[in-house]
Amino acid sequence: MLCQNCHEREANVHIAKTVNGQTQNLYLCEQCAKKVQGANFMFQPGLIVPDFLQALFGFSPESAPQQEQACPRCGMTFSQITRAGKLGCSVCYEAFGPQIESLVRRIHGGGQHVGKIPGRKGAALKGKVELKRLKDELQALVRQEKFEEAAITRDRIRQLEQGAGG
Repeated sequence: MLCQNCHEREANVHIAKTVNGQTQNLYLCEQCAKKVQGANFMFQPGLIVPDFLQALFGFSPESAPQQEQACPRCGMTFSQITRAGKLGCSVCYEAFGPQIESLVRRIHGGGQHVGKIPGRKGAALKGKVELKRLKDELQALVRQEKFEEAAITRDRIRQLEQGAGG
């Protein structure tokens, strides 16, 4: 393959640069590569890799992605937890609290565990759970000043309370 710059010499240097997810490949001869980079740093023995990357791509070790947070007890990272689908130990709940909560909300649609309802007391318990949910919803609607929706929710609460009471 010929140099993409001078089109005369054999390309023996490959420069790949990724910007915003798009990779640009450039195949150059040694002379054109030196000109493009503006220095002979690429071909010096004892080259220090961070200096090379900084000069080539504007990359510096400070801009490198930080190491992922790990649990202080078991050492699991959040990405390992999401892949495994379970936590490594009880300290993981404290170490990754907000991330776990958002993950549970995304997967289950809510952050509160409801559990199973026993068959014998199912109807009464379901009614109580629904009543509590509606009362919480009513308070939230009033706080948000959505009074029309709050009135509808209030009426549903009254219907449930009248049905349970008599």
